[in-house]
Amino acid sequence: MDPATTGPVTVFCDDQAVLAESIVWSPEEHVLRWTDITLGTLTTASADGTVQSVVPLPPPLASFQPRASGGFVAALGDTVVLTDQDGVVERELARVDHATAGMRFNEGKCDPFGRFVVGSMDLGGDDPAGALYSFEADGSVRTLRGGFGVANGFEWSADGSTMFVTDTSTSTIYRASYGPNGVLGELVPFISGAAHDGLVRDDEDCLWTAVYGSGRVERWSPDAALVEVVEVPAPNVTSVAFGGDDLSTLFIATARENLEEGQLAAHPHSGAVYAVPTGVRGLPANTFSG
Repeated sequence: MDPATTGPVTVFCDDQAVLAESIVWSPEEHVLRWTDITLGTLTTASADGTVQSVVPLPPPLASFQPRASGGFVAALGDTVVLTDQDGVVERELARVDHATAGMRFNEGKCDPFGRFVVGSMDLGGDDPAGALYSFEADGSVRTLRGGFGVANGFEWSADGSTMFVTDTSTSTIYRASYGPNGVLGELVPFISGAAHDGLVRDDEDCLWTAVYGSGRVERWSPDAALVEVVEVPAPNVTSVAFGGDDLSTLFIATARENLEEGQLAAHPHSGAVYAVPTGVRGLPANTFSG
């Protein structure tokens, strides 16, 4: 498979986020949104990178996704809420009891069937208790799998029959059977060897993965061959999503967290969202059916 002929990486919006995550492009509004998990903010920027709004929600704002009916579904520390189009919380959808007090929600994406799938993270010991949950529109919650250190990087095949899920703590992207019933099959290692974070699929069924701490995004073929590497001028790369007029621009979120003064001086745009043109296209974000 040929590389995606990516262009130069440029700063899209120098937001100086502590921990930018959960990038979502809105084709209807022609805007990009992302969270700062630590600060609990939801940022909206126009197509030229100009910030339109920064809405505070109760931190940590781990992730969010669009609702089919308008507004968003969002994962906070231990609660999933519904918001209006401006990001104002309308009501609580569901809450979970984490295994330990130090845990929180992390990655969240909607599956192709309208559910909000959210992972949690547990960095507190040798027997991690992070889990993967599925939230329905009626507020019901299903635990799909436990034993994660940092549940991250979700994606699905075009027909929804396969789910990809990352555990950053094991440096592995797994694949498993999935489907309309939302049941997750056995996890099988697919790509290993780096601190994979956010994940997105392109129209050639390749996976683009943000590699935290390494300043790069990797593109992997459907048969798990490394096709391309995009170097990012910020070490902590967290989230990737396609957007722009024809969904061919790859947006890349980064973080300032865990960087020392010398690293920040060497990488002054850490915490920014970057953009890079590619030779492929992404797919619109799935929506929450609620």
